[in-house]
Amino acid sequence: MEVRLLGTGGWLPTDERETACMYVRSGPDVLLLDAGTGARRLITEPALLAGVERFHVVLSHFHLDHVMGLVALAGLDLERQIWMPARLLAGLPADEVFERLVGPPFFTGTDVVGTPRELEGDCELGPFRIEIRLQPQHPGKTIAVKVDGRLAYCTDTAYDPENIEFARGVSILLHESFWSGEMTDDPSHTAAGEAGRLAAESGVERLVLVHINPEDCDDAELAISARAHFAASDVGRDGLLVM
Repeated sequence: MEVRLLGTGGWLPTDERETACMYVRSGPDVLLLDAGTGARRLITEPALLAGVERFHVVLSHFHLDHVMGLVALAGLDLERQIWMPARLLAGLPADEVFERLVGPPFFTGTDVVGTPRELEGDCELGPFRIEIRLQPQHPGKTIAVKVDGRLAYCTDTAYDPENIEFARGVSILLHESFWSGEMTDDPSHTAAGEAGRLAAESGVERLVLVHINPEDCDDAELAISARAHFAASDVGRDGLLVM
C-alpha cells in the first residue's frame, strides 16, 4: 500500500499546502481520503494515476476545505465512486448531498464528477478494507477512517480519547493538528501535543500531523509539541510519501 499526502492544510490553501486530500494506492486501485484542493494534483501530476483502473473517494465530512477538489474529478477518465457518510452526518441521502455540492448552479452537474455512494459503516472498497468511527467533536460531526488496519485518518476533531482504541496498532496515524502547543481549548480541533499524546497511547508506529492551520503553521513548533509525547512524529507536507 502506498500512501501519499496531496493536501495537508486545513481551512484555506496556501502557497505551501493545499487542503485535505490523502492518496492511498494498492495496485490499479486508488483511494482518496477527502477531496480538498489537494485533489487538483490528480490533474497537474498525472503520474499519480498511471496504470490506475479503479478510483474511490471517502469523505470524512462535507466542509468546503474537504470537498472543493471534487470538481477536479471531472477531468479524470476513470469511473469514480464517492463514498459519503451523508445519512450519518446530515440525515440526508448521499445523492442529495452530492447534488448540493457539485450540482447546478455551482458546477456543471453530478454526472461529470462521479457516482455518490452511501457510507454507513465498515465496508470493502475494491481491495481496501474500510473501518469508520463517528467523531462527535466538530460542528456537524465527522468520521475517522481506518484502511486495511494499517492507516488511520482522524481529522477535524477536538482531542477524542475514543480515537485511541480506533487507531490502536496502526502503522501510520494521520491526525489533525490545527494548533501548535501542548493543548487547545478549541472545541473542534486538536493541538499537536494532544495528537502526540494520542499517538503514544494508541501504540502506533508513526504520527504524521495534517490539517495544518494556515495561520498557525510553524512546522518546527508543531513537531516539538508532538514529539514531547511521541518521538516518531512528523509534520505532513504536500507530496510526502508516508508509506
